[in-house]
Amino acid sequence: MISFIVLMVSVNTFAQNGRNATPEQRADRQTQQLSKKLALSKEQTDQVHALNLERAERAGELRASNERPDVQTRRSLQNGYETKLKSILSAQQWMSYGKLRENQKNRMNSHRNRHRDDAG
Repeated sequence: MISFIVLMVSVNTFAQNGRNATPEQRADRQTQQLSKKLALSKEQTDQVHALNLERAERAGELRASNERPDVQTRRSLQNGYETKLKSILSAQQWMSYGKLRENQKNRMNSHRNRHRDDAG
């Protein structure tokens, strides 16, 4: 019985964090992360959640159509998201968000470089 409960919790956690997560689950997770890292107010959290849900639904539509957007389209979508997000955040929160994004880019580049080195 206990192993079944552990299995179900593991499967549920994977579904929420993995590619099989629904747009709502992705928006919830992203909102929780930003709310925690940027100390969002309740009103900001609600606004950011709506924005994240819109973004996750759009991403889901692209996935469902098997359409892989080009770099220009991805940048346009990200810039639109960040323009809306900037209007929700305070100046200090926006600066903190910029640092989070920079750290994320650095981790991704480091990850890519490790995989290139391993393959070569």
